[in-house]
Amino acid sequence: MDQPNSRLVFAALFLLVLLAAAFPVHAVEAASLSSDIGKLERYAEQLQQTIHSKQLSKPYALYNKTKKSYYDTKRQVEQLKEGAMKQRYRERLKTVDRTIVQASYYISAMESGERLLSLQSRIEQSLVAGKVETVYDTYASFDQQLKKTKMLMQKVNGSSVRQQMTKTFVRPAEAAKQRVFYPMNIMLAFDGILTAYEQEDIAKAERLLLLCEQWLPHVKEAKAKDALSRYLEEFQAPVILEVQ
Repeated sequence: MDQPNSRLVFAALFLLVLLAAAFPVHAVEAASLSSDIGKLERYAEQLQQTIHSKQLSKPYALYNKTKKSYYDTKRQVEQLKEGAMKQRYRERLKTVDRTIVQASYYISAMESGERLLSLQSRIEQSLVAGKVETVYDTYASFDQQLKKTKMLMQKVNGSSVRQQMTKTFVRPAEAAKQRVFYPMNIMLAFDGILTAYEQEDIAKAERLLLLCEQWLPHVKEAKAKDALSRYLEEFQAPVILEVQ
């Protein structure tokens, strides 16, 4: 074989080696990305099933795993050249992204609901124990948390899930709110009475005292009723002295 022909043969062989090395790498990368997309979609499917289950939970681990997988896979997809395959992967990622967003709403509502239950428990226990000052101090946070939970639940996907959350969080809280209705009205009236005394508006103070007397029999918890009665007697004393 003469020298020019030898060079051509070696060049051709070198090119073949390069092509053989290049195409398997691309094939491996494509297979890896396809596998990652499939794994991500399985995570998303599990997450979707969890947030639509009748059994309420906070799937932190699955949510975080799905989110991490999503961003890792999205980074790989964005490195592809523009084309039909990249577009198909993007569409599949959009579906997963919607599931992640739905899960974030679900988890936020769950966290808010559990916080609501904690405040509800504190109010009810304090009411039974006659700790009316704690009821008064906690009520504003409790009422705000109830409103927040309702608002977050509106974003949760699935009417059956929202109904379950309503049953678990909202209805017990609303029952507790009704239970504390008269004790809170009495204590708010006490605030008004103090202001009336400071402004020397005895007529207003007497009207509020009369309302407290009318509301007190509606307080069901004995210790709370006793505590409110003692406060009421203290508020009535200055009026009696003024009349004398």
